[in-house]
Amino acid sequence: MKFSLDWLSDFVDVAAAGGAEGVRRLLAQAGLPVEAVEAAGSDAILDVEITPNRPDAMSHRGLAREVAAMAGLSLKGLPAEASAKAGEGGAFQTSGPPVEQLSSVTIEVPRLCRRFGARVVSGIGGAPSVERIRSRLASIGAKPISASVDATNYVLWEIGQPLHAFDLDRLAGRRIVVRRAKKGERLVTLDGLERELEPADVVVADAERAVSLAGIMGGLHTAVTASTKNVLLEAAWWDPVAIRRTSRRLGMHTDASHRFERGADPESIPEALDRAAAILLASAGGALAPGTLDARGVAWKERRAALRLARLRLLAGDEGLQLDFAVEALARLGFAAEKRGKRVAVTVPSWRPDVAIEDDLVEEVLRVWGYDRLPSRLPATKGAGGHLEPLREVEELLADSAAAAGLLETMSAPFTDRKAEEGAFEGWLSASGSAKTPLSISDPLDENRRDLRATLLPGLLDAAARNVHRGESTVALFEVGRVFDREGVADDPPTFESRRFGFALAGDWRAHWSASGAAGRADFFDAKGLVERLLAPWAARETLGWRPLDAASFTPGAAAVVLRADGQPLGVVGLASTSEREKRKLPLEAFVGELVVEAIPLRTAAVKFAPYSSYPPIEADLSFAQPRERAWTEVEAFVRGSGLEHLESVRIVDRYEGRSLPEGQVKTTIRLTFRSAERTLEQEEVNREVQRLAAALRQEMGFTF
Repeated sequence: MKFSLDWLSDFVDVAAAGGAEGVRRLLAQAGLPVEAVEAAGSDAILDVEITPNRPDAMSHRGLAREVAAMAGLSLKGLPAEASAKAGEGGAFQTSGPPVEQLSSVTIEVPRLCRRFGARVVSGIGGAPSVERIRSRLASIGAKPISASVDATNYVLWEIGQPLHAFDLDRLAGRRIVVRRAKKGERLVTLDGLERELEPADVVVADAERAVSLAGIMGGLHTAVTASTKNVLLEAAWWDPVAIRRTSRRLGMHTDASHRFERGADPESIPEALDRAAAILLASAGGALAPGTLDARGVAWKERRAALRLARLRLLAGDEGLQLDFAVEALARLGFAAEKRGKRVAVTVPSWRPDVAIEDDLVEEVLRVWGYDRLPSRLPATKGAGGHLEPLREVEELLADSAAAAGLLETMSAPFTDRKAEEGAFEGWLSASGSAKTPLSISDPLDENRRDLRATLLPGLLDAAARNVHRGESTVALFEVGRVFDREGVADDPPTFESRRFGFALAGDWRAHWSASGAAGRADFFDAKGLVERLLAPWAARETLGWRPLDAASFTPGAAAVVLRADGQPLGVVGLASTSEREKRKLPLEAFVGELVVEAIPLRTAAVKFAPYSSYPPIEADLSFAQPRERAWTEVEAFVRGSGLEHLESVRIVDRYEGRSLPEGQVKTTIRLTFRSAERTLEQEEVNREVQRLAAALRQEMGFTF
């Protein structure tokens, strides 16, 4: 937008502000950069970039207020127009019947028009605007038209309030009605185009028809002309959303709509009307009717906010800021500010629709202080950084580990039907301590999904099914999210939540991305191994316990709850039941797991590094037959507790069940790895340890070889 430096001087001492360059620097400090300065005779024209949230700065007075605040100068009032009709103090004398006898205003849409004001000037002549008015308008690119129109345009650019001038004699019934347009109603606007209106549009009408498109453009039928004698000056406040909607639908963008869309100042209406009337009388003569029509819609609420010293210093990063300066800075910008202890009570002026909360006030103070004066340093810290929330670090590490294992992240909606979609998971919900009554939404997006989820598993199965249906042969997904399964406190919403990590495997799967050969079908041990790998940073595999789980959502005998060392459930892993797969038309076996993030034991001691042995290991396989119901965790615990010398690790490599074995028996093959940190082991001493283990398994566990 273009502004005249000479015009700005009506409101602020531009010489004291440093002239054109000084004003440019001060506006940049205010957050209103000047893109260019052009010389225009003795004047200078500033092209200022004004952001949409600052409609108050779209006028010379508003811009001058910013310059004055940044420079610490006083802001001048409106200048008085010289006229033979001016009385004492520059106030214009009135004559004739009061304005209430000449016209009336009715507002039928009080929320869309909160204030509508009008004044009447009678008996004007045909003289053009005075030279000063015409030259200033021309300097910023506004074409002078007539005394009445120029008066409204001048006030718009002077104080930011759009106005419109009606030919009072052309208003049917000499009355104004603010209403919605009628369906199919038509209006020829000032640009000569006929517009078809809709009920969403707001219009200014007379007793018979629409005469103006509210906040955008007046109608041609009631426009002032060279023969106009009696003028009704109108200034109003219009709802920004309604103006924006109509303006965009009709493809109309005017100086008035540009301001009304962003929020005008309802308190400037009387001042704008008086100012326009003064300019019109000074140019074209006439008489000003006593009084002002001031119709009100929905009341405008005064906005208040508070600024705390601690918040100001925290956001600024500067302990040198004081509340006394904050009070002064806000007062310069037109805010009513009062210091109360360690905070400032603030009343926001009506022309600042962009200021509502404490942080907005901090920004206003810092604009006056100068962002260039704020220290450029990193905030103090006690360490190398980290999370304020320890569980967030756990979630990120789980996600990173899952991604490294080849899983892809997915997200599912939190809305569900607990009975229909999570009923089969009741066994797991019960084991994890979920509330029996679901947390429901009073006004759901979907009537069939009123509850908030208590587990991630149904959503992961849905996602796996969608991938398989689209031809994916390898499905490996994970999700980190919240479930709502706690008996929380209404005043503390987070108490209803639980943090979860879930995954789903289906189709082909590699135990590790670097594994060679063809991928095999995912099985229970892949899912169980993934859980152990994910939990490794917090719980060693040997400290985890496994307990069979009976739940309708899982295949019998193929689901287990993973337990911490103290017996608390950490999560679940299992093969989805046939019914759950059929519900989703999922042709492949799907293995799913879920971890309760809050239950993961966080590190309580610093991690210590132990060097790897530089000596080679010796591996030995041992096969034996065992009862089928004997869990691997029991076998593993027995082996590790046998006191085998130099035993580094033990893992299962094969589990066979077939005709060559008695009923109820399985053949298990384990691989033992031996290594010394001090020397190379000999095969004979390893063989002795393996034989000793075999004897113990035979005697104490009853296994056969």
